[in-house]
Order: sequence, then C-alpha cells, then structure tokens
Amino acid sequence: MLRTILPAVLFFHACLAQAATLIEVKTPEGQTKIFRDGARSRMANSDGSYVIMDSKAQTMFVVMPKERQVMDMSQMLKAPASGPGKNPPAIQFKKQGSGQRIAGYKTVRYQYSANGKTCGSVLASKQALKDTGLQQAFDLMERMSSHADALMQAFNSNVDPCQRADTHFSEHAQGIGIPMRITSGGGKLVSEILRIEKKAKLPPNAFTIPAGYQRQDVGGMMQQMPNMQDIMQQMQQR
Repeated sequence: MLRTILPAVLFFHACLAQAATLIEVKTPEGQTKIFRDGARSRMANSDGSYVIMDSKAQTMFVVMPKERQVMDMSQMLKAPASGPGKNPPAIQFKKQGSGQRIAGYKTVRYQYSANGKTCGSVLASKQALKDTGLQQAFDLMERMSSHADALMQAFNSNVDPCQRADTHFSEHAQGIGIPMRITSGGGKLVSEILRIEKKAKLPPNAFTIPAGYQRQDVGGMMQQMPNMQDIMQQMQQR
C-alpha cells in the first residue's frame, strides 16, 4: 500500500512546487510575463531578458542571455535614493466610478494627476492585488523606481511629472489595487494586464541565474563613484 501511495504523494508535491501565479502585461514596447511563487518573482520580457526578484532575501537580478550578463541590483534596494529625485511627484487619484472587466476582474476607474497636472486614467483592481500577492514585489520595484527617478532628475530637472508618475504607481497599489490598464491623457495605452493565471507552470530554472554569465554589481559601482550625491545635485542645478 505504501509503495502505491508514496509515488502519488511525491508527484502531487512536485506539481505544487511548480505551480505559480502568472500575470501577462502588454505595453507599447511588447509583452512581459510575471511569474510569482511565494516571495520570488520572475519578469520575462519579449526581448529574452528577465528580472529575478526575491522580496524575502531583498535581491534583484537583471539577466541578459544575449549578452550573457547579469546585473546585480540588490544593494540599491537597501540604500535610500539620494539627490533631487528622492522626493517623488505628488500623485493624486480621483475615483470616477466602475470600469470594465479586465482579465476577469472588476475594476474601478480613476483619473490620476502628478503635481497638479492631469496625466491619464487607471482601471484598478484590489481583488487582483490580493490574488496575485504582488504587493511585496511592488515594494521592491518602488525602491528601484526611486533610484531611477533620482538619476532621471539629475540629468534633466524638467522631466514631465506624468512621466515620473509612471514609475511610482507601485507605491499606490495598496490603496487602489493593481493597475489593470493605464492610459495617457491622450488616450494612448501605457500598460494593460492581459491575463492572470493562478496555477501556471513555472519555466525551467525560473529563479536560477545561469552559470558562466558575467556579473556586474550595479550598487557597488554606484557606491564607488566619488561624491555621487553632490554630482547629481550639481547636474540638476546646471
């Protein structure tokens, strides 16, 4: 009896280990598949590159198979953003009622603005946020967005506030839910979730960094640059 049951139990657990949540997102640049398994996430882009994040271990790696390179962004997650971009734009959401159903989820429509400028509309779902468990991944992405925003502001202090707002949606997910569709003020698509699959199969070695790839510690490189914060502030003043 035990010999009969044990293989079935092992097979059942093996299937569970491969089950994950899949979120497929469409943008003007292409499609991205996000696989979520516990604290780990994999964001696969249409160009073959992908991002591996672990919200528990506080790690993030950008894997580029074509270049056989890996960019380690982990240290940047643990360091606060510095420079002029450390203060994000003031983003406001104005509820406009129910939106259409997207990827099987009911949505709420919001008009959003940044620093008083109307930017576009968002259809969001709190239930989708709950089902996907993406809040922790959003928290990591928000930290990276803060660094990207700081660099963007350092090179150009007149960046459109709506452009800056696009990198800060994750910090508002807890309040409005997952942005299922974002459109600009002119009605152009910024992003849209095409489907959410709760029992998706993970790609082989989904969270493993391939052996033999050249690694670059982006956080370490930033820290080694002398007076990085002063340089960013001077560039903004210029």
